[in-house]
Amino acid sequence: MFPRIDKGPIEYSLAIYPAYNTEQQRDCIRFHFRTAEEFSHFQYNIAIEEKEESGRLSFALKGLKAKGLLPGVGVAESVVDLFDLSGAYEVHITKPGDIENIFRFTVREEGPALLADIESDERFLDISVHDAPIPMD
Repeated sequence: MFPRIDKGPIEYSLAIYPAYNTEQQRDCIRFHFRTAEEFSHFQYNIAIEEKEESGRLSFALKGLKAKGLLPGVGVAESVVDLFDLSGAYEVHITKPGDIENIFRFTVREEGPALLADIESDERFLDISVHDAPIPMD
């Protein structure tokens, strides 16, 4: 087994932007999670459980799961599309070990915008919010 390389405290990135969900054929706000670490043997998805309540969104990052049996290289990633979001939300993101990062954002007619960034000594997530769709790699 190869030793893991310490990439620093930031383990994940999250891009939030408007998108079009082709499966449901409707507009959404996309939450695109990616790991900071690249994997060299297999490609992975991030297992995520999401919960939407009034004014609060929760995402639990549960770990990684292989995309398939074929070898691949790259970061682990997953997207969560949420529909009919409007107004301000407090977002709670937890990772194993019950470590939580919290931030606030709003969804306006012009698109989403960050209201308050993460303020935590145990920050593991970088956030970028875009008011226009961004292409997925």
